[in-house]
Amino acid sequence: MITVAAVDDDPLVLQGLAAWLAPADTGIVVIDLAQSVEELLRGRGREADVVLLDIWLGDDTEVGDNVRAVTAAGPAVVTISTQDVTDLIVESIEAGALSYVHKSLDPTEIRAAVRAAAAGQKFMTPALAFALRSDQRPARPALSLQETESLRLYASGLRMTDVARRLGVKPSTAKGYLDRVRAKYDDAGRAARTKLDLRERALEDGILRGSRSLGPRALRRVSG
Repeated sequence: MITVAAVDDDPLVLQGLAAWLAPADTGIVVIDLAQSVEELLRGRGREADVVLLDIWLGDDTEVGDNVRAVTAAGPAVVTISTQDVTDLIVESIEAGALSYVHKSLDPTEIRAAVRAAAAGQKFMTPALAFALRSDQRPARPALSLQETESLRLYASGLRMTDVARRLGVKPSTAKGYLDRVRAKYDDAGRAARTKLDLRERALEDGILRGSRSLGPRALRRVSG
């Protein structure tokens, strides 16, 4: 038996998912429905084998952050939506989702994606294949959680010692994370030598939120 939970900010959609995802004799049972990832992780949903996650929730959360939060708790993730937004689909896959399905797909296809995810396997739908082919963003290196967080903190203007303190590691360890970040961006053909370069890469890839335009004081802090 495969246990499934779903996250969608539309309660009617949630009820519909539960009704046609797991009819009798499919080997799938829905154990939780939630309108946010936070709600899901407080309930039984964190124990599900697979979570169906809407890529565009109405709570100002980011799909990449949501996927990482769910997968960190244990479940596999399949993202869903009524709109095939290429950037969001690709972001969800890069964050660890195993597939993306359009809500209008035949329920048998969605159940197939769920079964694949429960087995730790990807499931290629037409919408996902199109999104991956159409992605025009710069190549994004695969960063570990520690590397991503060190980049976010350092690019926000913190000094290396402050980054290390926030991460709870030695400055030499934090520097090692950032050295690996620089090397991975170099391998992807994207400049990341200076702190300003790293800030630009973090903004481009959604790791750092905020304006690209810096005032003189902030510019001095990032450059220092």
